[in-house]
Parts: sequence; C-alpha cells; structure tokens
Amino acid sequence: MNIFTTEEEANAELRAAGMTLVSMDCKYRWIGQVSMDWVHGLGALTKRFSSEFPLVKSDKEATDSYISKYRTDAEKFIKSMPENDQTIYNNYLKKHELA
Repeated sequence: MNIFTTEEEANAELRAAGMTLVSMDCKYRWIGQVSMDWVHGLGALTKRFSSEFPLVKSDKEATDSYISKYRTDAEKFIKSMPENDQTIYNNYLKKHELA
C-alpha cells in the first residue's frame, strides 16, 4: 500500500467516503466585520504543520514542544468532528497503515 498520497488524493478519498466539508475545510471566515478566524479542518491542520514545523525543526526541544501542542490540537479537532467523519478518518488511517 502506498501511504505517500498527495493532499489532493487524500481529500478526494475522504470526500468519496462521505466526509463532510466542515471536517475537511481549510479557509478563512469573517467574524463580524473586522476580524478573521481560521476555520479548522484537516486541511487547515496540514497547512499549519507545513508552515510552522520548518521554523522549529532544527531545535530538538522546540520540535518536541511543537509536536506535543500540534498533536493535542489535532486530537481536539478530530474529537469535535461529526461521528461519521471520525469513523471515515479512522478508517482512512487504518487503510493507509497510519494508525
């Protein structure tokens, strides 16, 4: 099994399995008229990791701290997803031997 899929391939597979866009969404939304809030979806978590991890990867202590915080945030988000989306996500992880 090839576990190295592109983000687009992973998204297509999750969509085909029935995952809601709310769980996959990765965009900004306006809150009121003046501020923006990041809508957390699996895509947002992926993009966050891609942009933030390079900033800490050269320092073991900073890396460990970042991974711990990121894992906590990811687990919170996954637990907040609709139950069916959690099942789809967990099945995806098992299929690709990531869990």
